[in-house]
Amino acid sequence: MMSFKNKLSAPGVPIWATVFLFIVVVFGFVLGVPALLGIGLMETHTIGWGGRELGVAVGAVISAILRNPTAYFLIFVIGIFRETSDALEALAETPPNTASVIFIGIFVVIGAASALVSYRAMRAAKGDTR
Repeated sequence: MMSFKNKLSAPGVPIWATVFLFIVVVFGFVLGVPALLGIGLMETHTIGWGGRELGVAVGAVISAILRNPTAYFLIFVIGIFRETSDALEALAETPPNTASVIFIGIFVVIGAASALVSYRAMRAAKGDTR
């Protein structure tokens, strides 16, 4: 019988990475939908920004449904680049929004760790143990 964790996560991906994937989904929908409707929480939450957030969230949902480590890996890598661009934008503000940069940095570190474990699970699924 499959455990709850095995039903929820992609094979070989730790549950904590899947929990982070669901956090990405929640943030993507909570921040993306209002921005797409033109009512973003901050000035930088434009319609284009909302589409980007929502796109990553939808990709994360698809990854979770597929339970595929390759899909997880791709979403986490996309998230790293998305968060890095957000951090650069926060640093470009006058004055720099260092609180946002710190918060975003935490997401980048967790996203990178999640990408790493997903990559390892992807390689293991293909029989590559390097």
